[in-house]
Amino acid sequence: MLIRCYEWCDELTRAGEIFPTLATDVSGMSYVRAIPASLIAEIECAANDLEQAMRFTEFPAGTGGETRSWSGYREQGDAPDEDGKFETVMLHYAINRPIGALRGESDLAPVLRWLTRYAAWLEDRVRLNRFRQSFLYVVYGKFKDAAQRLARQAELNANPPNPGSILVADDGQEHWDVISPKLDSFEANTDGLAVKKMVAVGAGAPLHFLAEPESATRTTAESSDEPTFRHYEQRQIYFRWILGDVARIVLRRRAAVDQRINPNAKIVVKTPDIYARDNGGLAAAAKSIIEGFLQLRERNLIDDAELVRLAYRFAGEVVDVEEVLEKGGRKETGGRKQ
Repeated sequence: MLIRCYEWCDELTRAGEIFPTLATDVSGMSYVRAIPASLIAEIECAANDLEQAMRFTEFPAGTGGETRSWSGYREQGDAPDEDGKFETVMLHYAINRPIGALRGESDLAPVLRWLTRYAAWLEDRVRLNRFRQSFLYVVYGKFKDAAQRLARQAELNANPPNPGSILVADDGQEHWDVISPKLDSFEANTDGLAVKKMVAVGAGAPLHFLAEPESATRTTAESSDEPTFRHYEQRQIYFRWILGDVARIVLRRRAAVDQRINPNAKIVVKTPDIYARDNGGLAAAAKSIIEGFLQLRERNLIDDAELVRLAYRFAGEVVDVEEVLEKGGRKETGGRKQ
């Protein structure tokens, strides 16, 4: 699962949704596999709940192929049958899904058009630069017949003049000229930057993420990072919930077979920080706030719970204050410490 989560994240970003399947054997061991979103043709939901998927149907496999369908997961009716087998079910998680919609939308959807235009623009620029450097020699001379002219042309093709070489010709017999295309760039920088800006806007990323520093300083670049990293953090929270939800379903199925397993055990999915640059600022803020409020605590103006709450708040972490106090052996009851 540690490696598979990267594949799921890529699929979620590209397709806007993922469809994991969950198969469990008689021992309670579950196997999770994901079906490409492009293969799912139809999603049937409950009549009164669009978020409760009842059945998923795939596109037929080839011409005249069979159509495969999957049952949606239902927590209330998920139990082993008489033979001790669980039904193989499919789950559905989507992003960028409007309220009332069944399918999600890719993060790349707003930028595909502009990515296509940018690719075409780059190809045109490469083609333009190639032909702009091309040239042809035109040799004018007096030849008795076509055979003599073709013989002279074959001779020059076999031994073309090198760049920088000097050619000496009789003015009465030969005259050399060079033909080259006159192609101008016409503000190529501005055109490319305009298309890149549209790609950046559609992706919700600052322009320097696309290797285009423009005229931004480090300060303005860091300021423009905040909305992007906030979006990444929200996506990370959602993806963390997806992994936790799959793990909870697997835990419940295992608990139905093994009575030693607690089906309500707490599952914690930890992820690294999205934006590590502000850790120094958070550390400085936490240190300052703790030093200041420790004086209030020493004068009994605040209790331990308030001190812990403020310390973790300025450290950028969300914790259960009562749980922290209990683990630290500093929980207060009736104004006295236990």
